[in-house]
Amino acid sequence: MCGRRTAIGRHLEYLAANWSRRATPFDRIVFMTPRPVAVDGLGTGSRIEFRAIGGSLPPLVWEQVALPAAARGAAVLFSEYTCPLLRRDATVVANHGIYEAVPEAFSRWHRFRATTVNRRSARHATRVIANSTSTKSDLVRFFGVEPDRIDVVYPGPADVFFQTHDAAERSAAVIAALGAEVPFVIFVGKLATRRHVPNLIEAFSLVRLAHGLPHHLLLVGPNVNRLPLAELAARFGVADRVRHVEHMEQEQLATLYAAADLYALPSTYEGISWTMFEAMASGTAVLTVEHPALHEGAAGSVFVLPDPTVPSLVNGLSTLLLDPSRRAQLAAAGRERAAQFSLARSAEATLEILDRVAPARDR
Repeated sequence: MCGRRTAIGRHLEYLAANWSRRATPFDRIVFMTPRPVAVDGLGTGSRIEFRAIGGSLPPLVWEQVALPAAARGAAVLFSEYTCPLLRRDATVVANHGIYEAVPEAFSRWHRFRATTVNRRSARHATRVIANSTSTKSDLVRFFGVEPDRIDVVYPGPADVFFQTHDAAERSAAVIAALGAEVPFVIFVGKLATRRHVPNLIEAFSLVRLAHGLPHHLLLVGPNVNRLPLAELAARFGVADRVRHVEHMEQEQLATLYAAADLYALPSTYEGISWTMFEAMASGTAVLTVEHPALHEGAAGSVFVLPDPTVPSLVNGLSTLLLDPSRRAQLAAAGRERAAQFSLARSAEATLEILDRVAPARDR
């Protein structure tokens, strides 16, 4: 929540907003962060506080030393992925996907964090919240968490992605992002190895050349693996047709989803894809690859490829970019499917779990 808010930061923001607008079973809900944060538009249904502590500490020291000290006496502590391992009171950890099945996709430091702190946190927590049954299965298989200690709570797309945008709004957003009003394919998310962005760039270049398409490719998200995007685009002859943006706020992103011809996610492993939900809610056709949790979220409303190889992606991109009626069919199905998931229900289910594990009497 302290930096540019993407998946986890936005999730916590949604929880704060939802809980603030309803009566909760807690006297107060305190968000503890290393640096000051704010969430706009909070309601008055429950008392929500923000407390900054230990901002000069390294992250691991902050979460394992400063946080449990500041949270001493809380009825329950809720956190994402990791928790203070020395805390003995009620603790709930939310886990949105582990990737032990694809260890080659991460650095040694990331694997250390995932296999040491994340695993111990999941085992230590009073209860664990998984964002899909696929993630629950991984927690059992790789982290050794007992199945009966895990609750599945699905995420959902924010309301901003269901909004409609007129032609002028879409045009302005596309021009701001790409420099001209052109048709385009969009990818949103961390440019992680498991998402095969280099293959997407190559396949896009081949399809564009083969069919003389005017499309551009817009990549939105942090380049966590430092992929040589400009070099790749130049090598495949699309240097002036591929644009990368590290971060976009949700309002702009929602408009661009709605303006795109296609959302592409060539991922081979996901706990469940929040950005895919966002694209579906925006009424954008989705192209993706068979991966865990796909059918829990998409359930037949997206175009699924068997693998993320360049030939497979060429086939998928060609099929959808050359067939507007197929895209429209998928867009309608995706929007209908996305509407079955709700952030409000997710926040309510999370709150119920926190209430369930908290002691009957708050100290």
